[in-house]
Amino acid sequence: MPRLAAEVIGTAMLVFFGVASLLNSGGQTFVAAVAFLVTAAVAVWIFGGHFNPWITLAVAVRGSLDWLGAMVTIVAQLVGGVIGALFVWAVLGARGVNDGLGATRLSPDVTTSGTKGYIVAILAETLAVFLLCCVYFSAGANTGIGTGLAYAAGTLAIFAITMASMNFARSLGPDVVMLFAGDSPDGEGLRNLWVYAVSGALGAVLAALLYPLWRPGPAKG
Repeated sequence: MPRLAAEVIGTAMLVFFGVASLLNSGGQTFVAAVAFLVTAAVAVWIFGGHFNPWITLAVAVRGSLDWLGAMVTIVAQLVGGVIGALFVWAVLGARGVNDGLGATRLSPDVTTSGTKGYIVAILAETLAVFLLCCVYFSAGANTGIGTGLAYAAGTLAIFAITMASMNFARSLGPDVVMLFAGDSPDGEGLRNLWVYAVSGALGAVLAALLYPLWRPGPAKG
């Protein structure tokens, strides 16, 4: 229970501070990157969790976390993502809702380019999640700073394409809350949520399978 509580709180912190910083800065990518870097570092320092379903999935694939434990942890993280988005709504109110509570959205270039655009979006998110999971495996005592830097790098690199989710709790939380706060009539967020699910799972599994090829050894839990 302490571990699950830490996952809920840490994920909520990551979503709240990252999304609120993005909205308060008027959508400035650099500000969001710094916010995710700092919040990830602080959250890991305090709670020592994953705070990301894709990291948990990668750890489970490597065998250092049983699948039941992984599923329960992921549920806790998704709950934390919703709570974080609720905090954004509570603090920013209508202004936050008007900005979609920072929900991840594909760029118009992606959605109007058909299959090719979706492939680009999936590739972008897959690479970012792959980097994040590999950093988690390798960072050791510096996991917080390492994953924070990976979040920052991903945000700077692919924000214009997918708004740089890299964390399914960060995508699902705002979309769920927007259903109650005033989702757009076309339900864009939920309709394209599969892109983040597919790309995140791909990135996590690839990291779990490929990382041991160049850094063999016991998997980090």
